[in-house]
Amino acid sequence: MRDLGLMGESTFSLWCADVGLIPNGSQIDKTGWDFFVEFPFSSEISTHEIHKSAFECKVQVKATDKNQRKLPITLSNLRRLITAQMPAFFVFIEFDGKEVAQRAFVVHVDDDLISKVLKRLHQVDQSDSDNNFNKRKMTINYDESHAIEPLNGAGLKERFLSYIGGSVEEYIAIKKSHLESTGYENGFAQMTFTTGGEENLKALIDVSLGIEKQVEISKFKGFDTRFGIKNKSPFVDSEGGKLEMPNVQPTADGKIRFKEDKLSSGLSFVAKLYNSPFNAMVPDSLKKMRVEGEFFDLTFNPYTGFASYSFSIGEGVRLEVKKFRDAVKLLNHLNSSGTKLFAEFLFESLPKLEFKVGCSEQGFDFSDELQSLECAVRILSDFEVNDIVDISLEEISRHGSSICQMHSISGSDPSLFKVEFDVEGDGYDPLKPTACIFLVTTPIGSHVFGVILVLTGKVESIENGRFRLISDNVVIEQKIVSERDSTISNEDLVSAVERIELKYESDFSVVTMFDKSANK
Repeated sequence: MRDLGLMGESTFSLWCADVGLIPNGSQIDKTGWDFFVEFPFSSEISTHEIHKSAFECKVQVKATDKNQRKLPITLSNLRRLITAQMPAFFVFIEFDGKEVAQRAFVVHVDDDLISKVLKRLHQVDQSDSDNNFNKRKMTINYDESHAIEPLNGAGLKERFLSYIGGSVEEYIAIKKSHLESTGYENGFAQMTFTTGGEENLKALIDVSLGIEKQVEISKFKGFDTRFGIKNKSPFVDSEGGKLEMPNVQPTADGKIRFKEDKLSSGLSFVAKLYNSPFNAMVPDSLKKMRVEGEFFDLTFNPYTGFASYSFSIGEGVRLEVKKFRDAVKLLNHLNSSGTKLFAEFLFESLPKLEFKVGCSEQGFDFSDELQSLECAVRILSDFEVNDIVDISLEEISRHGSSICQMHSISGSDPSLFKVEFDVEGDGYDPLKPTACIFLVTTPIGSHVFGVILVLTGKVESIENGRFRLISDNVVIEQKIVSERDSTISNEDLVSAVERIELKYESDFSVVTMFDKSANK
């Protein structure tokens, strides 16, 4: 009578011996594997690889006279193979009733098979039926994609190596990581609890959105969960307590755009969207979503139209100048009584959501700050600044007038500049056209901006040896940008001024309104 099992093992051992693999047979038929296969060391090794171990793997050999391309394996054997740290394989050998193998196939115990077996083990273990893994089976399928070509030891070895890769240590690390993580992709636990009353339910939703820190709950139970299958016994069972969700993560990243009407370009801000998991379980009247930006927090009910918002642009808040300008613009709109803004929510992988935000008079007037920020934005554009320039509300208020003055210099009519001066020392010729050189600076948040300005024109004499310039031209000869924490050396400023003086000396009497001995 044919002993297919022995024929398969003998064929496998012959193929291994033919290519230098060492097939150590299992002595006890309870290990889940038939052979522990050792690979020889490579004959060529480098200094960087001499410490690496030789390849090893576990193999279960199955021989058959049929070609159904599938075979049921007990869960107990499968468990041993999938949890083995080293690579593991099934080798299916088809004899077709003949004395020698006609075909052979290698099925790698890969991530997909590991996940399927672990899920089946967990299903059986948590069911109400007997979980005797020795009596439960799972079918392993194979096809032509698993075939050994050529049908000999070389084909077998090539198949093994194609799955193991270049480093058994790396293979083991990846397999270990997958064994530990698979099945937890959608969470590792399920919680059940009761919360009483509508106010507690609202607080629960707020906790899930990161608005509130905790909420009172009762009858709290927690169950370990893997592959979406809940354990029969809870790991925690309590009559009550407080629920916290300290690491609430946004549902999506995107932006929110506020528009005065549907045809305007609007003001856009980067934002994060939070959608409560409890929205699917509560009445429409209690559903709530949250949009969080750098300086604002907006909560709304997409079904009732209710919305509330808060802004934080005060102490300790710094924003990039353009963002601050847009933030103040938005605040001014929201403080306009009787109007409505259209809000568009544009978030990754979600359809566009439109919402109306009501505005009301709240007694805040940011028109001065907005004017200063508009001037700051234009200065940054004129100076072609690529660095991030951030600013606070306190800095806007304190330096707003000088920022606007700096902006007014560019493109202003020369007649708007009023200059009176006296001259120290000899050599000044008031009959010759005069060029007055000025240094004008202003802080804008994290940076300082300045210009070296030249006004030219005729002068008229006034009392006590003083003169008044009747300017007919204004030129910005030098633009200066510096971070506020950096120091512009007086030497560099003096050098720039002297270069400008030389430019004008031949045609003008030059008066420098800059103390060259002072330190910046």
